[in-house]
Amino acid sequence: MRVALVLFLTLFASGGKLSFLEIEPHEIQTGGHATLSWDTAGVPSFIIGYGKVVGKGSAIVSPGNTTDFTMVTETRKGVQYKIARLLVSGSKGDDGYPSISDFDVAIRGKRAKIGYVDFQSIVWNILQSKSYGVRGDYVPTRPFVIFYTDFALRQDLVSRDERIRARRLAIAVEIYEPENAGTISFGVRTDLEFQYRGETEWRPDKDSSLAKGEAVKFVNVLEQAK
Repeated sequence: MRVALVLFLTLFASGGKLSFLEIEPHEIQTGGHATLSWDTAGVPSFIIGYGKVVGKGSAIVSPGNTTDFTMVTETRKGVQYKIARLLVSGSKGDDGYPSISDFDVAIRGKRAKIGYVDFQSIVWNILQSKSYGVRGDYVPTRPFVIFYTDFALRQDLVSRDERIRARRLAIAVEIYEPENAGTISFGVRTDLEFQYRGETEWRPDKDSSLAKGEAVKFVNVLEQAK
């Protein structure tokens, strides 16, 4: 039986125009694909899981796990969100991403003279350029957008402890809803793990100075990035 189209409509304050985000079909098997379509009613927007968009468009997507594609738009009435969920059946489960709760305490930063959507695009592009796998979520209870990565090996973080073979790092960036026009507050969190020589198990790294140092470095990157 044909799966019903999942369609989310939201009325923009600007000119009474309708924007939409949809996915067809709304369920696929692992390795399958779906069509993500959108219309931002002319307002620049960011689709978490895809990237920055404006106007009408569509793209073929094939995520490995169930994904909530979220379109974020900054309007005169504030930030608006639309979500289209794609269910992926037959996924392997553990996909190398840490749990959000595993990340350390956030190191805060600020960006001035930049829009909410533009800053999301900068964060997304920088994380992808560093060869991380990147995911994103909208957290309505706070609310903010969070981007987080899978683990990447970091040979530069291997300590002088000869028992340690390798360390790996994941990064999460929380982007809080703007309180003042043109000023964005954000937080960077890290998850650091290590592996002993002769073992395959990854263990949580208790060296908080290393984790905090990497978070501070990335805050500086985001405060200066264009």
